[in-house]
Amino acid sequence: MPAEVSEARAVLDEFTREGRLSPSSLERAGWGTWDRVVPGWVLLLSLKSLVLFRWEEGRTGPELLPDVPAGMSRHEADNLIEMLRGSLSAAVVARTTGGLTLERVLSLLVCVIADEAMTHQEVDTLLNLAVAMNEEALQAGDLRPLYRGTDVGPWDVSETEWEAMGLLDLGGLKVPRTEVSKVQLNAPLSDSEVLAEAVLFRGTTASLQLQAFPTSGEPEWGTICDRLEANLRARGAEVERWSERVGVELRAVVPVVSETRGRDRMTVRYIGCDGPGWLLRGVIGGAPALPDSRDDWAYGCFQGVVVDPAFVMPSVAPAWPAVVVPSMSPAWSAVGGPLTSREQGGVIPLRIPE
Repeated sequence: MPAEVSEARAVLDEFTREGRLSPSSLERAGWGTWDRVVPGWVLLLSLKSLVLFRWEEGRTGPELLPDVPAGMSRHEADNLIEMLRGSLSAAVVARTTGGLTLERVLSLLVCVIADEAMTHQEVDTLLNLAVAMNEEALQAGDLRPLYRGTDVGPWDVSETEWEAMGLLDLGGLKVPRTEVSKVQLNAPLSDSEVLAEAVLFRGTTASLQLQAFPTSGEPEWGTICDRLEANLRARGAEVERWSERVGVELRAVVPVVSETRGRDRMTVRYIGCDGPGWLLRGVIGGAPALPDSRDDWAYGCFQGVVVDPAFVMPSVAPAWPAVVVPSMSPAWSAVGGPLTSREQGGVIPLRIPE
């Protein structure tokens, strides 16, 4: 058994047996040390793995954590579980209230291990997995998705042979066709005829709105998130930050006005990615945006996009044929509005495919 696993196992066994840790065990756990593999981090990642495993099985709410450990309220326990699932908003609460402690992590871990009726060998396997995760995180040095432009997209046009990928050529964006039933191109600015927004539809169940902007090359998505969150809250939206497969995203419930439903509320997710000289942002609507959704169609489409920041429209494009999707399209102008103008100026234009 690797030394890292043995050390984490010793800490876990002592807490399981005694309900607390001795001063020497607390020191050995290295809680708060994140630059090397330590028992505290291994135990946190073990709990995270179990939480995600249960969530992927379809367990939510009380099913995700049936019993709350002594000394913790249901709200405190649920907040930590949401943090482990990726909620950055929950992480802020845990940090500001002091809710993320080694003792609470161990309490939750012992509780879940007991509920799963895990054997000694299964726990060792879990700890080995957590050590591997710990080592991978240290090599990455970052919680954001790794190697954009090498292993995962969105891609720059210079990074891939996009012609062989079966993508739909929209000029500044080359987009996947997988499960895409309709594409709508829009000129999002009222004073411009430039097509700069693409909306991909998967029937009437899901949609992904895409826009790309030229940048100086410096990361901008974090700043855009701050500005967008403030804008959405000012409009009465409920907003949470999450860390997902494409990085930091905003999950929002946004007030909208629909021609068919009047005043309504739409659940959406805002995602973005910085590339070499560009920023690609997306707005996910429909089934993939719903709370606890496991529908990853929009994320797959987003990561499959190729951006051509040097594309220039030779002439004004004709109007794109109208696409009528009554259940979704009337709200797009309201949802996408906060992102259609940027102080940096300009958008990467699109064209009707040939």
